[in-house]
Amino acid sequence: MHVRSFVAFLSLLPACGGDPADTGLTVGMSTSGATSASTSTSTGEGTTASEPTTGDTTAVGPTSEATSTSTGPVPSDMCGNGIVEGEEECDLGAANADDAACTAGCELAACGDGLVRDDVEQCDDGNLAPGDGCDPACQFESQGEDTEVVLEDLALTIPSDLYDGSQSSMVCVDLAIAKVGVVHDVRMKIGADHPHVGDLVFKLWSPKGTVLTLLSLPGGAEAADDGMSDSTENSDIDPVWPVAFRDGGTDAELMGHTIGIDQAVCRDDGVCEYAPSPGAGPGEDFGDFVGEPSGGTWRFCAGDSAFADKGTLESVTLTVVVG
Repeated sequence: MHVRSFVAFLSLLPACGGDPADTGLTVGMSTSGATSASTSTSTGEGTTASEPTTGDTTAVGPTSEATSTSTGPVPSDMCGNGIVEGEEECDLGAANADDAACTAGCELAACGDGLVRDDVEQCDDGNLAPGDGCDPACQFESQGEDTEVVLEDLALTIPSDLYDGSQSSMVCVDLAIAKVGVVHDVRMKIGADHPHVGDLVFKLWSPKGTVLTLLSLPGGAEAADDGMSDSTENSDIDPVWPVAFRDGGTDAELMGHTIGIDQAVCRDDGVCEYAPSPGAGPGEDFGDFVGEPSGGTWRFCAGDSAFADKGTLESVTLTVVVG
């Protein structure tokens, strides 16, 4: 049981989230920013005027002086209508996507553009340089090697009955990966102390800002990632018996489903490895991180959606396979 008491703007560039803060152990993180647009008008006489705009921009048709307006070298604001126009390189309508032949910005996908194209590229680190884990053909250069960060004896309180889907409602730890390359795979091991595993949400952020929900209120049906759904799963999670997360493990939605109150996951059911189960949260599996830059600050956060039962985050191990 829970106790809780447009602005629209024209966007022509893909949105990018900020990197996690490099401040060690933190509780929550929030970022904010502002975006402004400007309109340049060329009269064909060598002069250009620029002024800020706050609403839609309107293209001016050809005149005897060849006057035109634009907002810079970006695809048309009609990108996605299935018609190639303006400075668009392509437009497949609803099929535009950053992992497809025509990107969400109506540009032709190419090795070196920083976007991994499905079934064509294994990686794309934004350049064609060899020797950095992703070769000039956007294929992995090696099988990769494990880089591991271990945090122990944390004793961090997981905020009880505060989880609302945001990072600021969770307790978080930062994990610095120094090895530069591209991600081939990711694994985690979490040690926590909590009497009701069904109350918990675990999430991982990459340095690029990609988020994967590892665990989301197992045993409960979620309408949204807002912490307002209930789970009847009342088995414990014991820090002496940490649970591992990897692709190919048991579905994390089933965590603790064969045991009951006062029994602990892994310790009493022998199931200690789980595959991510995002529920209503973002992400799909650890493949979400494949091809991204490995180096930088990763962030793991734990949240608690129900009142009364309290828990702590005791240990976090992040393993990144870097190529």
